[in-house]
Amino acid sequence: MQFSHELIVPEPGFPFKLFIFEGRDGNYRRDRHWHRSVEIFAVCSGELGFYIDDRLWHLSAGEFLIVNSNEVHSVDSPLPNETIVLQIPLELFEDYFTGEQFIWFTHEPGKRDERFMELMRELYQLYEEKTCGYDMKMMSVFYDILYYLVKDYRLPETGQDYVRKNKTLDRLSGITSYMKENYRNSLSLEKVAEEFGYSPTYLSRMFQKYAGITFKDHVQNIRLGHAVKDLESREYSITEAAIRNGFSGSKALARAFRKKYGILPSEYRAQRERKSSKG
Repeated sequence: MQFSHELIVPEPGFPFKLFIFEGRDGNYRRDRHWHRSVEIFAVCSGELGFYIDDRLWHLSAGEFLIVNSNEVHSVDSPLPNETIVLQIPLELFEDYFTGEQFIWFTHEPGKRDERFMELMRELYQLYEEKTCGYDMKMMSVFYDILYYLVKDYRLPETGQDYVRKNKTLDRLSGITSYMKENYRNSLSLEKVAEEFGYSPTYLSRMFQKYAGITFKDHVQNIRLGHAVKDLESREYSITEAAIRNGFSGSKALARAFRKKYGILPSEYRAQRERKSSKG
């Protein structure tokens, strides 16, 4: 099992990120990942499947799910749907942290679910229409959502296992962010461990236990993600795409690409060209 850390950047001018789920057309799956922000998926039509710590949650139209900070999750979207996603930085809940400097929201349905869904729909409608004063009204609706979150969905007590895992993933978030910023450079286990004050053995075990992936594979996945974008842009040759993104050359990229995606970079580029010409 492989998990990845996702870095979330709020909307310009707002303390949150709001968008329609990218799997709206169906036939989509988002692999296991985590992030520090609290995330809400509100299904307006269609359906979604969620896996949180290996438990399946099925969402239908009119239902939502709160994904906690540093909670490893994946999303399965086999059918078309319209789902509003709201991502809220953890820092906005600081006044409501428990004594462990931690906050946790329930996944179970609550008495305010219908009102909560109304607010999510209203927030996105305001964002789409952008009428005069929409930004002030959006902030008003957003604070209503925060109010219901801390009043009706916050759990006053959380098990120590959750707290411990959260703190570890929080540290891993900082490490993976550093790796994403420096993926083009040499990123050895020893160098990153020294940067964060860990022994290489401890950091290696941390990745294996909490992220479900080796340190080396995580670095490679970051580089592959950027190489794919370069291949799609056609601005660079395959060799250039490899060197630009931290690979030693086109052969190293080809090995990693085939292992992850099952095809060679040249085959991937050819597929993209055929789709483009048909379009």
